[in-house]
Formats: sequence, structure tokens, C-alpha cells
Amino acid sequence: MTAPTDPRIATARTRRMLEDTALAAVPGTLVALAPDQAGDHRWTAEVRSTGGEHLTLRLDRLRHTVEIEPARALSRAA
Repeated sequence: MTAPTDPRIATARTRRMLEDTALAAVPGTLVALAPDQAGDHRWTAEVRSTGGEHLTLRLDRLRHTVEIEPARALSRAA
């Protein structure tokens, strides 16, 4: 597969990958997804879990990591 020539396609693919990652980490409903102010490879997702809790996820595309806040939610999300 070749790289898309249209940057909008690359952005859409990135957003979809991040949406899927966020919902795999915390099953529920994606409320918001936006680039993080800290850097171009970090994104912030807001998820309402199936239990109704509102969680913030920090997604790092370079490190392939997901941080869930509040931290106490980690054990419930695993």
C-alpha cells in the first residue's frame, strides 16, 4: 500500500486508529478526541465508560501508549 497523497486521508486514518485505541482501552462512548497541546504525536480522548464514569486518556502515537486518568480507573479498565 502506498502512502496517501492527500494529508486529510492520513489525518482521518490517524483519528480512526486513535478512536479505536481509546475504546479498546476503556469500553464505552468516545466523547471527544483532540491533539494534545504537549506535542504533535500526543492526543487526548474523553471517554464515558460503560459504567458511566468520565475518563481522560492520553494517547502517544510514537510510544504506542495509553494513559488513563483518573489513575484509580486503571484496575477497572484492565
